[in-house]
Parts: sequence; C-alpha cells; structure tokens
Amino acid sequence: MQDILNRLVRGESLSTADTQGLFQTIMSGQAEPVQVAAILAIMQFRGPSIEEITGAAKVMRDNATPVKGPKGVTLIDTCGTGGDHAGTFNISTAAAIVAAAAGRPHNVAVAKHGNRGVSSKSGSSQVLELLGVKLTVASDTLTECLDQAGMAFCFAPSHHPAMKHVADIRARLGIATIFNMLGPLTNPAGADRQLMGVYNRRMTEPIARVLNNLGCKHAMVVHGEMSNGAHVDEIVTDGPTYVSHLQGGDIRTYILDPQAVGVEPGDPDELKVDGPEASATMIRRILDGTKGSPRNIVVLNAAAALVVAGVALDLHDAISIATEAIDTGAALMTLNTLVKLTQADAT
Repeated sequence: MQDILNRLVRGESLSTADTQGLFQTIMSGQAEPVQVAAILAIMQFRGPSIEEITGAAKVMRDNATPVKGPKGVTLIDTCGTGGDHAGTFNISTAAAIVAAAAGRPHNVAVAKHGNRGVSSKSGSSQVLELLGVKLTVASDTLTECLDQAGMAFCFAPSHHPAMKHVADIRARLGIATIFNMLGPLTNPAGADRQLMGVYNRRMTEPIARVLNNLGCKHAMVVHGEMSNGAHVDEIVTDGPTYVSHLQGGDIRTYILDPQAVGVEPGDPDELKVDGPEASATMIRRILDGTKGSPRNIVVLNAAAALVVAGVALDLHDAISIATEAIDTGAALMTLNTLVKLTQADAT
C-alpha cells in the first residue's frame, strides 16, 4: 500500500493488474484507512485512468453477489455516478421505471443498480423505499421482479458486501471518488447495455472505453450542462449533453441537442428537490401523468435507455415509446408491481 501511495504521489498511474491488486487489498479489509483515503483523494484530484477504473471494476465484479436474469431477457441499467451536487430529483430512477415499462413487451428489463446517497441529498434507494419498494430481498425475488415487473432494484450493499470496508471512508471524505464510477460498472445482474451518467464531461469517453474493456455491448455515457450552469450525470433538456456512444466495440463522441430530437427546453429550477421525500413525490406525479420539465427529462433519458436496449433505433422513435408508457399507465403499473413483489418477499 505504501509503495502504491508513493507512486501516486509522484504522479504515476497504475496498470490494470496493479489496480486489481490494490483494490483486492482494499476490498478484503486489509488496507489502512488513512492510506485508502489518501489514494482515493489523489486519484480523484488527477482523475483515475482507464486502466485503473477497469482494474478496480473487475475486482468489484469478482466480489459481487450475482443476480440471475430471466432467460431470453435483455438487461439494461440506468445507474449514474452521482456526485454532481446539482440537487435534482432522481431522474435516472424515474427513467428506469419508464424504460422498464416500455421495454417489457420487447423482452427488455431494467436491473437498476443503486445505493443510498453518499455525495448527494437523495440516493435511488431512499426514493424507491419511499415509493414502497423493499430494498433487501432474496436473489430469487429480484429475478421474479425482472420477469414480472420488467425491473428490479439491486441494492448495492446486498450485492457488494466488501464495500463495507470503504463505506465510512467515503462518507467522511464527502466527495465523489472512483467508487462513484465503479457502482454503475459493476451491475450484479450482469447487464451488458447501459445508460450511464457521469459527473464530469471529460469522463464520457474514458468510461465508454472502460465499458468496452468490461464487455458491454451497447452504452451511452452522458454528461449534461444545464442552462443555469449546473453539470449533471443525465441527459438534459435545456442545454447540451456530451455523449460517448459505444456500440459493437466502436465509440462515437458527440454533443446531443435536445431540440434536434423534438424535446422542448425545460426549466432546471423545476427539477430541484430538497430531499428524497420531494423526489419521490415528483416521480409519482410524473407517473400519474403530470406534464412539464420533470416529465420531459425523464422521457428523454428513458428514450436513451431504450435505444441502448435495442427497442428503438433512434431517440425520435424511443421518445414516442417512452411517452406512451407513461400515458397508458404502464409505467405506474411497473412501479406498483415492483412494490407488490418486493413487499411479498419474506427476507
């Protein structure tokens, strides 16, 4: 550990193999907490390399408790890094529900990976819990949720028990670290198609390359810049979104203009919440059919998820499919089914 720390202080980057050795030590609880905090802070300051993120993600995947997906179902994830401090409601969680409803007729399910908020006011788990979803359930129940609801919530602590060794360190640091990136890269159900938001626009292409290294088939890695200056790990409706699009091993990086795909500019102030209760209330209003900026940004992000899932070829068609899932009540039914199945679990 000391040698690794010295190398990082000198400005060196680690190879994939060295990073795997380092994170195996960290995840086994054998590392000195002060050294771990220093390593995480240094990596965050200069930005972790593609090799470092790949190596760390491989260790987390190897140590994860898996979830079995239903046979013949394509699995996607909409987990973002968090860490943007923008104070918005849980957009990716709402988008997951809508994408699950829209994707189910096409044998697509959303294995939503998430945790409690570490560097944000509201994590996906807090919001789903307030919406009635039971977080800690048996693996078989999650498979049933994927099959019957088209969506399951994979609560990170249940699938990454080794993370307990860094939980206190992350909380005390109070900043985004490489672990914010690792969560979306280590889906326990093995989802190989992803819509992944990142908190820094410079990370879209490197993360797309990491996903390619990890065997992802189709992904959009996104970072949005709102008109009020906020930078978010979502596709936005009131400004540019930087996208690195991975498909079949090829990566295209471009700027997405929401108006070019028929989405009207939104008001970023309408997306802000002061905690998980307000976020849950906003999501329920969207699923109940309330129109406005919150609904529009959810539809756009759900549409991107449907594109990577192969349900639609482009965002224009995907937006129509996502909108229909809300208007017909299918998205609300997806949430209600998810609540029912998880609450029936005896765990």
